[in-house]
Amino acid sequence: MYSIMNIISVILSVVLIFLGLLLIKKNNKIINKIGNWFEEIVKKFYKVFILLLLLLTIFTSVFKITSLPYGLHVDEAGLAYDAQAIEKYGVDRYLRSYPIWLNNYYGSQSSMYAYLVILLIKMFGFSKLVLRMPAAIFRVLIFVFMYWILRDEKDKFKPLLFAFLFTICPYFIMQSRWALDCNLLVGFLTISECILIKSIQKDSTKLLILSGICFGLSLYTYALSFIILPLILLLTCIYLLYIKKLNFKKLVLFGIPIALLAIPLMIMLLINNGFMEEINGFITIPKLVGYRGSDLMLPNFVENAYILKSIFSADNEEIFHNVYWYNAVPEFGTIYYMTIPFFIIGFIYGIKKLVKSIKEKKFDINAIFVFWFIAVLFCMFMVKIPTIHRANAIFAPMVYFSAMGIYIAFEKVKAVIIPIGLLLTINFGMFMNFYFTEYNQKSEGVYLFATTYLTALDYVKTLKREKVYLDQLLTSEEYIYVLLDYQISPYDYDTEHIVGEYEGTAIEYNFIESGKWIVLEKESAYVAGPDEWIAQRFANEGFKCEEFGIYRVYYYESD
Repeated sequence: MYSIMNIISVILSVVLIFLGLLLIKKNNKIINKIGNWFEEIVKKFYKVFILLLLLLTIFTSVFKITSLPYGLHVDEAGLAYDAQAIEKYGVDRYLRSYPIWLNNYYGSQSSMYAYLVILLIKMFGFSKLVLRMPAAIFRVLIFVFMYWILRDEKDKFKPLLFAFLFTICPYFIMQSRWALDCNLLVGFLTISECILIKSIQKDSTKLLILSGICFGLSLYTYALSFIILPLILLLTCIYLLYIKKLNFKKLVLFGIPIALLAIPLMIMLLINNGFMEEINGFITIPKLVGYRGSDLMLPNFVENAYILKSIFSADNEEIFHNVYWYNAVPEFGTIYYMTIPFFIIGFIYGIKKLVKSIKEKKFDINAIFVFWFIAVLFCMFMVKIPTIHRANAIFAPMVYFSAMGIYIAFEKVKAVIIPIGLLLTINFGMFMNFYFTEYNQKSEGVYLFATTYLTALDYVKTLKREKVYLDQLLTSEEYIYVLLDYQISPYDYDTEHIVGEYEGTAIEYNFIESGKWIVLEKESAYVAGPDEWIAQRFANEGFKCEEFGIYRVYYYESD
């Protein structure tokens, strides 16, 4: 059903574009009258519409946020434990004092999200709501800052169209509901770019410096920002210098906060490339367990071409051998398939405005969004495995250009906005129905999401066994869920053996490599994966089994 609806929506979008071109030539009075009537309605209730969209943005970000998506992603769990440990003990799970970057299992994790969670923990205590709240907050901030720069008393449709499309956008709804650290990049980058645009429009040095601070902080949201931000800033600064909206003095004032905030990260890169030793003190500049500099390569425009499809649809299961349901769902894509023709129109329009701006040496906001989109896309060709979450910074300019494409259609024939709006509203309604009723069931067992692991652990507690063996099923990191569940001190655990206490009884948890059960102890309990040969072995020994999604709890109970 969803596929049919998407095909119909795309066809109707194209038809509406060509119909609009036809109506321009015909100059139909009835159509014009309907368009003018709609325009007056929007002008009259403009503030009401913006407020309703803001409230809808908040609602779609926080409604059932603790249970949808269901479970806890392994990176969410790692971030949550480190945030709690730093807040309580001043060290992360590896006993590093206030690290500027986190070690996450055998890789790394940006630190900005964790420190925002720490601030919220200090105010409200820890909960799953607190863990996911920064993602929701930054979606609202994107709405506010984009409205701030697009607002124009003479033209209310640009900010309204962006606000509408952003509010109903599947990608932004989904990414605002769980704690993936890298997803903060799109929020920080949007704030930085918007303040920069306003500083140019108002010729404000204070705003320019504030923009530099925000760009510098953006570096702590995601490692790929080390590539994306320099590309954006290089293109933007060359452009602003050429059109004389930036001079050497302002460039220095803009660059100083970025450089100062980048210095610790530059030192970290030197440490992880063998030029320096790890710096330990009140603040740690760490040597990462799994430095991921090798993830970058020279641009490969052939092998990575699939990202051009992914950013409109979903991550390709055939490429990744897993469905990244937490990024996007193929039924609806990232920004609805029907917006693709309008994105193309909007992006071409943005290029034209950029060229005109350069020729006339006059600042144009479209130039910033063109540079932004190109820089992120180019970076995706330099990443060995580009995915939607790695390209998260690209979606703000994508929504902007899609809104601009619809705006151009509206400018030509005002009445065309009515069927476009209805089609988008229908798509949004179908997506909401799918997401809030079907998504959890369809995505159960999704890669890296321990959707039912904590439920299995809760059941194990009721068995009252003193020893529990845990199958390392996900990425050999299930121990993190036990640390979270029992609030184990970072000073008191290792990744193979953890002791927690439940109702006054000590429970010894032992982690073993997936499936390698040497001896089955009838007095112990086991949490394992779905492998049938493991199930058969337990069955042969008379163990009972309880299933919790992709996990199974095995235990022996004598009659």
